[in-house]
Amino acid sequence: MRNKDKADFKERLCHSLDIQPDIFPRQTFVELRGRNSLTVKGCGRVSKYTETEIRLLCADGELCVKGRRLCCTAYHKGAAVIDGYVCGIWFEEGQE
Repeated sequence: MRNKDKADFKERLCHSLDIQPDIFPRQTFVELRGRNSLTVKGCGRVSKYTETEIRLLCADGELCVKGRRLCCTAYHKGAAVIDGYVCGIWFEEGQE
């Protein structure tokens, strides 16, 4: 519960100060451009990689990307670029 409280504080702080949340270390930042290019910063290892689903482990859990013709075109120092047709993105919280 404590980690969730910290995330809530960070969200409120960013909203109050009108700053981007990706300035905090160990935060996950996701940017979707159209439906064909997704950039994820702050991710760990790849836990699943198929043409229809890619899962990345992040500090707070797992980021799941579903789509068609998905391909990780770049992965470097905790940043990944996923190309293909993105149908859905969601987070699954880690086990406490």
